[in-house]
Amino acid sequence: MDYPTLDAHAHVAFKGSLEDLKSSGAVLAMTLSLEEAGVAAGGRRDWIIWGAGCHPRFPPAQRAFDIGRFRELIEETAIVGEIGLDTGSRVPLEVQMRNFRQILKVVARTPRLTSIHSYRATELVLQELRRTPIDVPILHWWTGSAEETSEAVKLGCYFSVHSQVARQSKFRTRVPQERILVESDHGYNDPPAAIPCRIQWVEFLVAQQLKVTVEEVRRLVWRNMAAITSQAQIMNLFPEPFAALLSAAKAETTVLPTQAALPGLKESPSRMGG
Repeated sequence: MDYPTLDAHAHVAFKGSLEDLKSSGAVLAMTLSLEEAGVAAGGRRDWIIWGAGCHPRFPPAQRAFDIGRFRELIEETAIVGEIGLDTGSRVPLEVQMRNFRQILKVVARTPRLTSIHSYRATELVLQELRRTPIDVPILHWWTGSAEETSEAVKLGCYFSVHSQVARQSKFRTRVPQERILVESDHGYNDPPAAIPCRIQWVEFLVAQQLKVTVEEVRRLVWRNMAAITSQAQIMNLFPEPFAALLSAAKAETTVLPTQAALPGLKESPSRMGG
């Protein structure tokens, strides 16, 4: 089975035309606000799914956040994101915290793949996940310490690894293979066709860390996405071609070399639940 690139966190402007999205690979597309998510709602493409987000660095989204509207939007999508906390934001932390807590409470009852921003707020994010556990927390562009990373693993977190952090050994020594995804954090102003190249670079860097091939990393990422999609019971929210590849990946039994054989790895739980 040949798999396209799978980007766990990108920003792609929703447009009615399919033409400029044909070469983007499989993408979980994050939104900054419920307004943006509403525009994209119901606009699933074969390989792109837009989430429902409230970015902590986007004041209009934080001010306008409405939990009732959020509940409505996630009925139509498998993705929640981008959400989270950021102590460098112009948005007061108490506002961010209020919105983040409301979102986590909803997602705890209605599981979704949840992409979480934590810039300068890694411990605060972990604190809130301890307070309100959710099924599939995915830490986007994670910059936490090795100790915080181990704590995140214990809390059931997954990690969408960006090229800027892929070289860090904590993803080899602290994170089980089944928790690894890859991301581009692609920007709105860049052409979607650039996404596969960016993901290929991340795959290469992760392959160097795990001492496996790039092809093995891509298959690992698809298997991991299939496992967490099945865990959250949200396969029906993916477009049929995307869901078909996830089903194929779920059926695969090939695994990478055991992490115990990799140098420097510490014991980590291999939990697939909250």
